[in-house]
Formats: sequence, structure tokens, C-alpha cells
Amino acid sequence: MIVAIGVVGGFVVSGGDDQGWQTVDIGEQGQFESAMAEGGARFQRRPDGITVEVTMPTPEPGTYEYPTGDMVPPSAAPHPAISPGAGEAPEAFTLWLFAFNDPSQCTDGQCDTDDFAPGAAARGGVYQVDGRVGDGDELRFGGNIRLGQQPIDGAPLDHPERAEVHIAIAPHGRVLPGEDGWRQLNGPVGNPTLWWGASSSLQQ
Repeated sequence: MIVAIGVVGGFVVSGGDDQGWQTVDIGEQGQFESAMAEGGARFQRRPDGITVEVTMPTPEPGTYEYPTGDMVPPSAAPHPAISPGAGEAPEAFTLWLFAFNDPSQCTDGQCDTDDFAPGAAARGGVYQVDGRVGDGDELRFGGNIRLGQQPIDGAPLDHPERAEVHIAIAPHGRVLPGEDGWRQLNGPVGNPTLWWGASSSLQQ
């Protein structure tokens, strides 16, 4: 199971355009009420899936809080040791998407970890969307979740046009060589207090 995500609420959605996109602010690390990238996330729902695009300033190494390598779900592979990057040593980041097929059924009125459990009425699912090396002033992520796509945890996406969608950008520290670098860009780490995040709901 993925680490708890009671993550994202209160974000500003500027509305859709002709292609059905919604634009949402990205919150500061663990401070979801404060925008660090206004309009930095875009969501598009279609009958065949959900697309997300993210543009945000690259967090400056050493200026934010880092996870430790043991902050992974029980079913995940161990994460390499994490340390801040600096100068010519860029850092790794991953983009995660949490889709809740029926948000009206989320427990306690909030879509979170409970809604990934087997048989959960909201049918939440967890997906890794992208992984990037932050070697410039700006981080750009993008990806698509398909109708029926099997998640890492939870239920497959079956109602993309009405799903509530949360995203999280997780830091993985200084990029490491070889297999360790591959694991940084292809696995979970941390918790909501260490992520930058945004959400998109048709009810907003």
C-alpha cells in the first residue's frame, strides 16, 4: 500500500478550456494551502483516460525537507540513501497520481488512503506517472492514465470523466548512478508532508 496521502485540498481551479482542461495551483511542500506554482498543474479527463501536465520551479537543493530511504510502503523495494544535491549534482523527482473513481463515496468526506483499500466504495487507485532529473530551473512532468489501467495499489481507473484526481511530486535527493538512479526514478518515497501537490475535482 502507498504511504498515507490525506494530501490535497483547497486548491484553485481556474476552469476548463475548449479541450476540457482544468488548471490548478501546485502547493508548497506539505503546505497545500499555499501555492508555489500558480496554474502549475493541468488535468484533462476523457472517456479513455486522464492526462496530467505539471510545470513548476525546480526546488533548490538543500532548501527543503528530504525523506529518508526507509520512508517507503511495506510492499515497495528499498530506496537508496537520500542526500541533497548541489552544483553539478542534480536531484531526482517523481510524479504520482491518485484517482478516485467515485469521490462521492470517499470515507469521512475526504478522498485518502482508506479509499484504496480492497472493496472501497470510492475505488481509488495509485499510479506513478513520470520521473525527472531536476537539472534546470524548471521541472516539467506529463503523462496519461488509461481507462482500465492497473494501478500500483487500489482499483483500476473506470470513470475518468468524473474521477477526483490528486497529484504529488516527491523528492528523491541527489541523483545516483546506475541501478540506484533507476530506483530513484521508479519507486515511491516519503509522505504528504514532504510532497508538493495539487488536486482536481469536478465539484470544485
